[in-house]
Amino acid sequence: MADAQLRGSDKVAAFLLSLDEAQAVDLIKHLPDYLVGEVAEAMTNLDASAATEERIHLLFKDVATKTNVRGPVRPQKKSEMKAMLETTFGPSRADKVLVEIDTRNQMEFPFREVDNYAPANIASVLRNESVPVSSVVLAHLDPSTSAAVLAALDEEEALKIVRGMTSLIPPSFETLRGIAADLVDQLDTASGISSVDSSKQLKTVAELLNYSGTELEQSVLGGIESTNEEAAKEIREYMFTWDDLATVEKRAMQKILGSVNTRTLSIALKASTPEIEGNIMNNLSTRVRSMVAEERELTGPMPMSEVKLMRSEIMDAVRALMDSGEFSPTKSGEDLVI
Repeated sequence: MADAQLRGSDKVAAFLLSLDEAQAVDLIKHLPDYLVGEVAEAMTNLDASAATEERIHLLFKDVATKTNVRGPVRPQKKSEMKAMLETTFGPSRADKVLVEIDTRNQMEFPFREVDNYAPANIASVLRNESVPVSSVVLAHLDPSTSAAVLAALDEEEALKIVRGMTSLIPPSFETLRGIAADLVDQLDTASGISSVDSSKQLKTVAELLNYSGTELEQSVLGGIESTNEEAAKEIREYMFTWDDLATVEKRAMQKILGSVNTRTLSIALKASTPEIEGNIMNNLSTRVRSMVAEERELTGPMPMSEVKLMRSEIMDAVRALMDSGEFSPTKSGEDLVI
């Protein structure tokens, strides 16, 4: 900003000095006691070169903006909205508007009520439903809820549902509402479900996403990340691990290694399997390979915690390439062709 050289008290002083004396006096009366002395001193010592016409103009603009900004707003409760509409349009028109709102919400989010139930309970009910019905339900729930439901199901059943979601033909709105209403009835009578281990859930979701298409993967991870960044990060870590570097093809491996310095690599390779070390070293130039080997010897024995830290730096570089689309690891079960 142009007025960055003015301190807080200098800004107040410059503003007051730009006003008529009567206006300035009136404002000073409203200052807290502990500020009056500081502001008065700033008014006598103000650096004129820092209080240029341009800075004063920006200062007025800033004051005008801040004094006209209203406080935060919150969504209206249904009862509050009904009261407002009744006051404006009368009870009959208000009821009609509220019905229209409910209908529109149902069309846009037919499974909104289902989303309010615990994922473990939803999974319990879906175990009794067909794969097509379960696919429809999970395709319309919040992605983070769908991921948690999939994690609570048997892996084989969950995989069938994920595949069903990728080839889903959307049914009519009436069908969706019928399925949603039936699920809500079942969920209301479902007994309590035991909790599921969180890390096991996330690992299961990662394994399932490795079988899914890119679009579904991004949708699920994006939905989870919007509400729980740590969970999304952990799922990504399960989806592509340090051990997977053993099978990365040549061109992709060279792209990964291009963003890693030799010291990080020399430490990260300590205690690695022959397969990982071989795939990494074979994709380095002769000169860099020699540098890594030399640095590895010079560093000597190191705590495993530091080795893991260096590995995490490399995996961060891998995931950055994945996020940018420059690297796409081979999906589980994906056929390779020549």
